Amino acid sequence: MLPASAVNDKIERTVREVLADGVFLCVRLGAGAPLVDACRAAVRGGLTLLEITLTTPGALEAIAILSRERNVVAGGGTVLTREDARAVAEAGGRFALSPAFDPDVVDEAHRLGLLAVPGAATASEILAAYRSGARLVKVFPAAALGGPAYLRAIRGPLPHVPLVPTNGITTASIRDYIDAGAVAVGVGGEVFPEGFTLEHVERAARRIRQAMDAARNAR
Repeated sequence: MLPASAVNDKIERTVREVLADGVFLCVRLGAGAPLVDACRAAVRGGLTLLEITLTTPGALEAIAILSRERNVVAGGGTVLTREDARAVAEAGGRFALSPAFDPDVVDEAHRLGLLAVPGAATASEILAAYRSGARLVKVFPAAALGGPAYLRAIRGPLPHVPLVPTNGITTASIRDYIDAGAVAVGVGGEVFPEGFTLEHVERAARRIRQAMDAARNAR
């Protein structure tokens, strides 16, 4: 086990890289999908924060492979238990995203040097997640909750909480979320539609990368 200072340094480094990049790519694929090749196609398009959900067959093996590749920050998504967090850490992942807030999962992720990004929907949940020590809080499901308008409303009383909206975010809406105060976003469906090809993944990833860069440059 790393000493506490090294664990904190590892988490801080991941936070810096996430904030500099700004886009988590949620990779949730079915059995038989070309998981690693699809992730590599997305990386070629400029999306290098790979949230590989643990509901995806072969997720941990993919994290182990991709975490060793240059310019890739791989981690786990749908991390629901302490055991899930340990599995992601053992595979070499750098972060653990969850659809909900569980303080035990946050604690375990931090103990292991993973950046914990718990999910929350209401102001109470968001504040509880932040007070637990989460450096970033995932707002999920962002589009269903009201999109950029909801994010802007939440940031009114909680301007100090770094929010990462996910679910339903597309190239067309990225700027609206950044303007509403998001520090990063999570995307997925636009990159991996039903029947996707690797060429589509790379092109879609490039569009999203360009949209994020343009949104930040416009601020």
